Amino acid sequence: MKRNAFQLLIAMLLAAGCSGGDSAPDTSSASSGLGIPSGTYAIDPTHAYVTFSYLHQDLSYPLLRATGVDGELALDVDSMENSRADIAIRADSIRTNTSYFDAELASPKFFNAGKYPYITFTTDHYEIISDSAGKLQGHVTIRGITKPLTLDVRINGAMEHPMMGKPVIGISASGHVNRSDFDLDRFIPAVADRVDILIEAEFLAGSSETSGAAAALAIDATAGSD
Repeated sequence: MKRNAFQLLIAMLLAAGCSGGDSAPDTSSASSGLGIPSGTYAIDPTHAYVTFSYLHQDLSYPLLRATGVDGELALDVDSMENSRADIAIRADSIRTNTSYFDAELASPKFFNAGKYPYITFTTDHYEIISDSAGKLQGHVTIRGITKPLTLDVRINGAMEHPMMGKPVIGISASGHVNRSDFDLDRFIPAVADRVDILIEAEFLAGSSETSGAAAALAIDATAGSD
């Protein structure tokens, strides 16, 4: 029920944006119903959340958060299956409850951020399930090892940003990896092999030097794999 109310709010905002006002946004998006144009959208770093969770000794599910996230969404509103996201996360930016564990994760014992400074994701294909849901199929690279990763994606909303004055789209995504696939098998099975990933992100129309560099880095990481 809460989701239906949110969709109604988005529809009202989009309708308000299309009636009157100084500048109507480009509308190459009529077929998709998103109400925003195709193009490059950069991650809004103030609204990008990537968290990781795993079972710890059958007792709890710690939450870790990556604070250095950048990249871009190439949105094709007329052929959504051609849309892609290319993301890079600084391996030394993953935060826990303790500075000691933060340092441990960045060390050669875990992510070895000195040698492998980025965790990356790049897209192969977007599978449409509905107007607001799909599966983003791609590859994740961790510690120089590349493996397939599928993210379940929900498009929460799209509009002209009321403060930024440019198109914006917000998504939620989730998936999981196995640590052992990336030589991160310390403490298994006391600490679970499976790590669940949750992403909440907003993308603003346009590109920047940092977002473009992050996207290119993600693509290069996959291109360099077998």
